[in-house]
Amino acid sequence: MTKKTFLFDLDDTLMWNFHDYSFPLLDFTKLVMKRIGPKAPDLPTIINLQAEIDSKKVKEWMAFGRGFCKERFPTSMAETYQEICKSLNINDAKGEKLAYQIGTRAFSIKRWKKQGLVPGAKEIFSYLKNKGDEIILITKGDEEIQKMKISANNLELIFKEIYIVQTKNKETLEECISKKNKNYIWHIGNSIKSDVLPAIDAKIGIIYIPMETWKFEKEHASIPKYNRLIKLENISQIKNIYSQL
Repeated sequence: MTKKTFLFDLDDTLMWNFHDYSFPLLDFTKLVMKRIGPKAPDLPTIINLQAEIDSKKVKEWMAFGRGFCKERFPTSMAETYQEICKSLNINDAKGEKLAYQIGTRAFSIKRWKKQGLVPGAKEIFSYLKNKGDEIILITKGDEEIQKMKISANNLELIFKEIYIVQTKNKETLEECISKKNKNYIWHIGNSIKSDVLPAIDAKIGIIYIPMETWKFEKEHASIPKYNRLIKLENISQIKNIYSQL
């Protein structure tokens, strides 16, 4: 049997990640209401403004290779607070500083360790290795933060090859697979923008496991028809469709 290669995404594929940012955002809305009081915007306005500023900042910082750096999210928190204050003719430098500090709460080694991997992940690793297949980790984001996540769950002991990239596209995927036969390569991920479309561009298989994500990742075209796209409910189901791969 021909050996297959599986490229695993990390955030919201192997580790829950989306709500790492939601909890600080809830604390941020409390900060806005506490410091600004009755003049504070309603919650949807605060949350939507932060999402808009954060998504815009990704695109601005992408030009400098820093779109997913660890400073972006806290900075977007501070800028959101600043924008709200500006609209109300308020000057609150201390509030901006507190907003930035709240944003840094998204990065918690303690939470990552406690949370662990998604259910079924370790079993799938063992299953694929027992089949003689190769597993590779490719994760997009700030190098320091991604290394912390990898270490928190001892993934360096599971994956012989680990790639941390700022952008996941055809080129970065092809760097991971080198001269391997694309007919036996499958990328496993949760994002249409960062997993599905790049895999299609690279002409490799894609196992798509949808998961709620943030505004930036939702900005994409519809999925084109592709004969090597398989959609699953959870990672454990890879065993059920293995014979089709």
